[in-house]
Parts: sequence; structure tokens; C-alpha cells
Amino acid sequence: MPAEGAIEQRGPLISIARGDHHILNGENCPGFYYSTTSGTYYESLEITFSEDGFIETGDAIYTSKISSGSTAFFGKKYKVLEDGLLSKSLVSYGSRDLQKGNDFDLGNGCKLVLQGINGNYALLEFQKNSIPITTKSVEEGSKFNFTTEVDGTEYVILEGTLEKVLDSKDPIVRLKSVNQYSDTPLKIEKGDEYGKFEVTAVTSKYIELKNSVPIRLQLGDYVTILDNLIDFRVADNVYRACSYNMTKDTITSYKIRGTSLAVNRSDSSPDSCIWAADSFGMLFYDPEYNLSTESLVLSLDAGNDWIPEGGLVYESLPVKIAYKNPEMSDYGEEWFNEGYSVLGWNGKKYAYLGSDQGIVNILLDEDEKLLHPGEEYDLKEGYTLKVTDLDSDNAYLTVFRNNLPVYSSIISPGKSADLGTHTLLYTKELNGVEVPLFSVYIDSVIQGEGLSAVNLKYILHFSDSPLGLDYGEEFGELTVVETYPKLRLENKHAVWAGSEISVTEEIRIGRFEKKTSGNLYVTFYPFMNRVEKVDSILPSSTLLSIPVMSIEEYLVGI
Repeated sequence: MPAEGAIEQRGPLISIARGDHHILNGENCPGFYYSTTSGTYYESLEITFSEDGFIETGDAIYTSKISSGSTAFFGKKYKVLEDGLLSKSLVSYGSRDLQKGNDFDLGNGCKLVLQGINGNYALLEFQKNSIPITTKSVEEGSKFNFTTEVDGTEYVILEGTLEKVLDSKDPIVRLKSVNQYSDTPLKIEKGDEYGKFEVTAVTSKYIELKNSVPIRLQLGDYVTILDNLIDFRVADNVYRACSYNMTKDTITSYKIRGTSLAVNRSDSSPDSCIWAADSFGMLFYDPEYNLSTESLVLSLDAGNDWIPEGGLVYESLPVKIAYKNPEMSDYGEEWFNEGYSVLGWNGKKYAYLGSDQGIVNILLDEDEKLLHPGEEYDLKEGYTLKVTDLDSDNAYLTVFRNNLPVYSSIISPGKSADLGTHTLLYTKELNGVEVPLFSVYIDSVIQGEGLSAVNLKYILHFSDSPLGLDYGEEFGELTVVETYPKLRLENKHAVWAGSEISVTEEIRIGRFEKKTSGNLYVTFYPFMNRVEKVDSILPSSTLLSIPVMSIEEYLVGI
């Protein structure tokens, strides 16, 4: 299972039943690198299922395509030095100013220093760990590069163009197309092993790996397919899986994108793009129930880049699910009777309170927990649960909020409880709705020398802070136009689609263009920004040491 706090980037939802065949690449799976400047999808994983959840040896094929001297391998971009010898792309800048005394920190101890200017010439110095490696005089408008020796052969590790020289009191130059590559290249040879995969081909056009052992995915499994790149999470009830990329880079901000969809803007017909949980991994999906509720639709007028009124639509349809706790089926409140309605909002899981009543976050939905006397069980948002005493088969349980008791109950499993004969139930009125804020099934009380505990099951906790989604309320470019029986938001004015689009406060749509055979193709992709505090699970790092490539190239694909 992934480390707590790591960022899950979910890819498409796919069937893994017998006979299914899928190709995952940068277009539909966030772990794979792709270039928006060239429109190249370098990586792909082709999988075939011979039986339900079963991939025979050799039926999972990972291919790294080589194009114009570049490739990608396990989610990272590389410069191809020669067949099988790859140098990781560390920095990629379109344009950058370099001032004397304000060095260009490239990360990994490397930096580019402007030593001085003489007319149209600039003296550039490449340093590593503050030690000069090479110094070059470069003329304005000229390309430059710095090399290193690997096994007796010189290879370029830094290149760019000196676009402009500004000779003033504070000398400054403008650089463009700056690319830095690792000076410790990766050597890939036929027969090398990468987890369950073995390198089967290394050519000037591609690198190929195949699974050297069978791969089996059972219901409810979380299985690594490609080490440090792609994992599969299988639904509990059906042979359907979603692919995950677990980001392990020491980066605190991410743009996590969905499937890119290209439309031909040279013809005279209108175009549209539709995304749901199977094509945009940040939209809500619950593999336990094989449940998704959100969709995003973009419709363009013919011949221009304006989205007409009502052409940008976000919908989320609540779905009723039954309580795991059988005693909760007797809860009589309308919206929580015999179950509760689940829906996604901005990719997160919420419970629906009804028309114009808002939604509440589902903080906990756990199957089982053993709680010892005095131990604090964190229920989120300042709530905790404690076993304050055990007496025979009686469990004294207290719910705290910010260390103050808000509810206590004595549960005698099989004899007496707040609901039925086993359930502790704490309710609270939210926007006029009586919500079963916290419920838990007390399965048994364990007492013995040195070991006493309460066995909890079906732990369900809702937030007590509803999010209001009122008719007419605005989020980004969208306005709430319907709250029952589903949430629907539309743009109430025309929106320019020639740049990044703010759909809601969290969901955005990016774009890039490519001309082919005289036609203009525009590719749209939805994404969400995510900021995570990963210091607790990853080494700390300063901002300057973060490789630009891992944010821009790897995660967004620029």
C-alpha cells in the first residue's frame, strides 16, 4: 500500500476480465511522460488478460519510444546518448535571465555563472559544487554547450542559446532553450530486470520490456505493475481496476492531469470533450463500490475558441449506498434512511444532505478497529473516540471534540446500545437535517490480564461542516444551476478557451496546439493543482534544488 501522505495520481478505470486488452500511455495515465510541444507519447504499457485478473508471462509489454534523440523511461525524460545509454533530463527552460552575481542554480550541485560581458559576448562558466568545470565565451544569438566525459566519450550535459546580451551597470543575459542532462547516464541492456519486467529489446528506435513472471490481480488487491511507476487497485466486487502513479519526488506542488482529448479546429463543425472518472483520475471513484458520480463536458462553437453559454458543464449525481452496519438501516431520517447518498465534488467524496442543504465530507469509512482503554482514535476534524472504562461486558465510550467530551454512551454488545443492540450513534442537526454524524458497531468487549480492548466495526463519520452549494452560487467560471436531483454547474457567460480555463475553484482545463497536414488540432486536458506536505515521509529539500523537469515535464508534460 502507498505511504500515507504520498500523492496518488489515478489513471483510467479499466476492465481486467478475460480477453480485455488495454494500452496505457501519457494520454490517459498520469505516470507516463509525454511532450505537449511535439505531441509525442514516448511510453506505453500494453496489457492483455488471458483470464479474469491474470496476465500471462510476456503479455504485459512496456515500450519506450525514441524520437529525435529523446525518450522517456519509467516516467522521466531522457536524452539518448547511444543505444541503451540514457541521460536523464534534469532542467528544461524555455527562457531565463542570468545576471552577474545571481547564478543559475541547476540543482544537484550544478550552476551556470555569468562571469562577465564584452560587447556582444558573454563569458559563461559551468560549475559543480562551486568548482569551475568549463568556461566559454559565447556570442549573442549563438548556441552553447558544456560536455563531460563518460567512459572515454564526450557527451553534452548542458546546452542552450544565448538569445540576448545586455551590457549595463548590472550585466545580464537572456538564455533560451536551456537543457541540462545527468552526467551519470543510465545504461540499459537486454536481460536487465526491473521488478517483474525484463528488458527484451534495445534498439535505436525503442526499448522494450516484458513481464518475466505472470501477474495476478484479485478482487480488492493493490498490486505493483511497474516498480515506482504504475500500481493497480482492483475493485472489491468486479474485475475492474484503476491505475495509480505514486509520486515520490520531493516536490510540494503538483498539477495532476486527466486524459488529453484532441479536436480538429480547422473544420466547420463544433467540437466537444467529455471527461469522467475513467478519463480524469482526480474525479471521485470508489473501487469498493465501483462508484463514480462526476462528469465534465466542454463544448466549443465552430470556427472560434469561445465556449458558448452552457458549453462548460460539471455534473455530479448522488448515488444511494447501504450502510455496512446492519443496525443503521433503522435510522429514520429521510436522506439517511437505510443508507446515505454519496457524490463527488472536486474529486472528493461527500454525502448529500438533500436539495439546497449542501454536502458533507465523509471523514471515515472503516471496516474494523481494535481500540484499547485510554487510547485515542482520531476521527478527523478535532473529533476523537476513547474507551474511558470497561466493566464486565460494558464499554464506556466517549466522543471528544477538541479534547472536550460531546457525547458518552455505555454499550453492552448484544444487550443495549444507542441503536439496536451494538451501535453507538452520535447525531447532530446540520442545515435542518438530522445527520448520524458518528456511528460505530461495538462487536465485542475483550477483557483479560494485560489485554483489554473493544472491537469496533463499520466506523462511519461525517463532517459537521456542510459545504453549501446554493442555486446561483459561482465557482470559477461556473454557476450552480441545479441542486436536485443532481448537482449541475454551467458557465452563464461565454468563456475564452484560448488559454487555461478555471472550471471550478480546483478543476482547470489546459490546452496545446499542433498543426498536421494543414489542419490545426487543439488538445485539451483537465487537471487539478495539489499541494502536499511531504516532509514527514520524504527528505527535505530547498526550492532551488527541485528539478524543473520533474514538475513541468514529468507531471504536466510541457
